[in-house]
Amino acid sequence: MINEKGTNELSGSEANWFEQKLDHFTPLDTRTFQQRYYVNDTYYQEGGPILLFLGGEGQLSSFWVKDGLVLNLARQFNGTVVALEHRYYGQSQPFGAFTVSNLKYLSSLQALHDIPSFRREFIEKYKLQNDNNAWISFGCSYSGSLSLWLRNKFPNLIDGAYSGSSPVQAELNYSQYDDTCEEALGYSCKRYIEMAFDEIKELLNDKSGNGLKELENLFYTCQKLDSPTMINLFKYNVISLIQFSVQYNNVQLSYPRNELCLQMARADDKLQQYAKMTRDLMGGECFDLSLDSLKVIAVHPENNGRTWWWQKATEFGYYKNSPPSSNIFFPEINGDFHNWVANQVFDTNIVPNVNYTNMIYGAKNPDVSNVIITNGVYDPWSKLSILEDLSPTVTSVLYSSSGHCAPVYSVSEDPATKTPQDVLDAIQKIQDFVKKIIDTKA
Repeated sequence: MINEKGTNELSGSEANWFEQKLDHFTPLDTRTFQQRYYVNDTYYQEGGPILLFLGGEGQLSSFWVKDGLVLNLARQFNGTVVALEHRYYGQSQPFGAFTVSNLKYLSSLQALHDIPSFRREFIEKYKLQNDNNAWISFGCSYSGSLSLWLRNKFPNLIDGAYSGSSPVQAELNYSQYDDTCEEALGYSCKRYIEMAFDEIKELLNDKSGNGLKELENLFYTCQKLDSPTMINLFKYNVISLIQFSVQYNNVQLSYPRNELCLQMARADDKLQQYAKMTRDLMGGECFDLSLDSLKVIAVHPENNGRTWWWQKATEFGYYKNSPPSSNIFFPEINGDFHNWVANQVFDTNIVPNVNYTNMIYGAKNPDVSNVIITNGVYDPWSKLSILEDLSPTVTSVLYSSSGHCAPVYSVSEDPATKTPQDVLDAIQKIQDFVKKIIDTKA
């Protein structure tokens, strides 16, 4: 499939499959599962780099080998793009059900150990034994953490790593997420949203019950707010619009941060406007507040909520607790609430082992080299990432115009969706980094 002249037409849509070992830490366990990956060798020339994009907490799309940052780097450096789906996500499923006993093999450490065996077969399959290719890993968000950890665990196999918007520090109670959201909104926008939430809180506290019915009608909730549990789940879900708009602050979204703030500023009725945008964001016939989707054990490509909650509840925490001094977020959304959610979803008492996670990976001070990290200053996950250079070979790049994972997507010249200059600058630094890794390998 790979040819040294790189004359193939644009490829990458067809899924490939690899027989992966289920448990890398039990030699006598010989069970395997089929792991999906995509390859695009359109621009490959002999000796070119292998650019490995790591799937994260969702279904892997062929987009990652057909567009965006990594394909542009392949075009520039005569490389091949490979994207590997994460175990237990999309169609890379070891079992037919997400039961608790089946989920025991879902961890970041097992996922990292998937890669050496995949790399070995890939080299054999595509006859790269004599090419001395540089291998560079790429990822963003959780997969950005995986990319850095891969270089940390297997520096003999991975020559360099790009780690975008990566929360490398596990954190049980992460109130800084919502703190950053409030900071990103700015004084005026924050005040407009506070006005809406002042009304929400007044309606929640209406002893007659009419206030709760009004909220049900405003937000089109699927469930009635007729119990303390449902009211807390409403409080948990109603802040999603703020979190989404700040985290994914991208002009191609319906409500990036600036658009959210503009709509709130223009609205005469702040609560009505906030409810409308929440309904738009959530989609569907009604606003589902329940945990039912997280309790579904059936396996299908879109069912990633349960598996990601498993990883949070066992490894990372990442629980978005409300800041204690906030006038927007609700104090009831705290560590006890998130532990309750995990216990409800998995029907067992489960507490994230964040100390172990930070011990094996090094949190914000990993023992690693040849890594470039990018973060949006106002990305709420950035407080768990690495925001300054750790060494001459582990560098951090910040941008302020955009949010989560901005550099990995396609560059746009369209005036309406034009990629901001500071993101372009970050992309240029990634390109320089990749060139240096390739030159060092040559």
